[in-house]
Amino acid sequence: MATKSNKTIVAGFYKHVIGQRNEALIDTYVSGNYIQHSPSGKDGREGLREMICFLKTLPSSTEQKSPVKLLLADGNLVAGLLHISFMGKQRFVVDLFRIQDGQLAEHWDAVADTTRGDFDGIMIDPTADAKINKQIVQAKYKLESRKIHRIIAEGDVVIVQLEVVENGIQFVRYDILRGIGAEIEKVLSIQQQIPDVMTHNNGML
Repeated sequence: MATKSNKTIVAGFYKHVIGQRNEALIDTYVSGNYIQHSPSGKDGREGLREMICFLKTLPSSTEQKSPVKLLLADGNLVAGLLHISFMGKQRFVVDLFRIQDGQLAEHWDAVADTTRGDFDGIMIDPTADAKINKQIVQAKYKLESRKIHRIIAEGDVVIVQLEVVENGIQFVRYDILRGIGAEIEKVLSIQQQIPDVMTHNNGML
């Protein structure tokens, strides 16, 4: 897997492990030192295995379209945006993976309900300068005194992972923005409350 692009690795993980619920491939796609930040999952490969076994108990999706609406790669980080139907609700999911030695080594996410219906996704313009767009967004968020944890960009799409406090409650939020140069606009924000207790000690950020 080391010769595959990071995007290809994440796309394969989504298709074969998550979509086909094939826990036998977890060792292929996921590092033995996998760090989990999602509040809904346990740490390590075994935590993923447990999640896949749970998904197998649920009815298979009848959706024909891929739930993956965006894959964005920046260095060793890959972000995925999914639009899913789960437990009778429409939801957006943002995943952020760190890739190491051709495997998923670390994972962050946020999940939020949405009332949006069919969502076609976000296309990346690879001709745009990701480095400049990232710098513009970083300067804007710092000017607004936002607590930024990570910013990744590819082409004209930028994703900001940040910590938000509202009425004394902590949230993790992912802002997805797109544009060229100074003409940058927000496309989506996915925000999830950080629980007081999780099944691991890694935090959500």
